[in-house]
Amino acid sequence: MNQAPEELIVTLNLSKAYRSAFEEFSRRVQRVQQLTAEENPELAALDSALLELEKARLAYNACRDALARHLLASSAPRTYGDRVKRMAELLWEVEGRPDGKADEDWYRAEEIVRHLTAA
Repeated sequence: MNQAPEELIVTLNLSKAYRSAFEEFSRRVQRVQQLTAEENPELAALDSALLELEKARLAYNACRDALARHLLASSAPRTYGDRVKRMAELLWEVEGRPDGKADEDWYRAEEIVRHLTAA
């Protein structure tokens, strides 16, 4: 990723926001899972947890889309394949460069690029 220093700072900030939003979404999912695993979950707590989960999902989607829009902006590659490749690389970077996730990252990148080009 060859970027100007200012663009790199924006990319890093958006990447951090994306990661943070994903972690919050993950925590909210775990909370709902904990509540539903209980024998007699308190319905008010479950309703509240589901509402917080939806808020976290919307925040995650907003951060993901903001990062994707930034990466697909003027300095981004022009072809669909180049955009997907760049997005897959970013997903891999943001996730801490895990092994064995290339296909999953590629499919997620295709979905994100399709979503953004349709918008």
